[in-house]
Amino acid sequence: MAVEIDVQQLYTDLGDIKEMLRKMQQAMSQLAETVSLRVKTEHPHIVRIEGLCGERPVIAGTRISVRTIVERVRLGDSPEQIVGNYPPLTLAQVYDALSYYHEHKSEIEAEMAANEKALAWVTKRSSG
Repeated sequence: MAVEIDVQQLYTDLGDIKEMLRKMQQAMSQLAETVSLRVKTEHPHIVRIEGLCGERPVIAGTRISVRTIVERVRLGDSPEQIVGNYPPLTLAQVYDALSYYHEHKSEIEAEMAANEKALAWVTKRSSG
């Protein structure tokens, strides 16, 4: 029994789903801002929100941390690729995250080191 798939309709449906997810993420971010304490930084796109991501710096309106952006760049992703892989982001947000990193390098580097240490511990426990 052959199943016909309308590829164009599938792309349309996926686009609709992507848009609905973007709207849901915006609504959740707005809710988080009203429920929790949002601490602005000197960077327009970077905030810290009490109870969200350990109060690490994140891109406003998302749960995407500055550390995530820096790690993606270190893995070789361009800002444009990051925007493509994280649809709610804009280039301005990615560049602001990178700017934040350069002004708070020791903080973000410490966060990355702690993350690597935790990953090594988990990896060691799961293999041993």
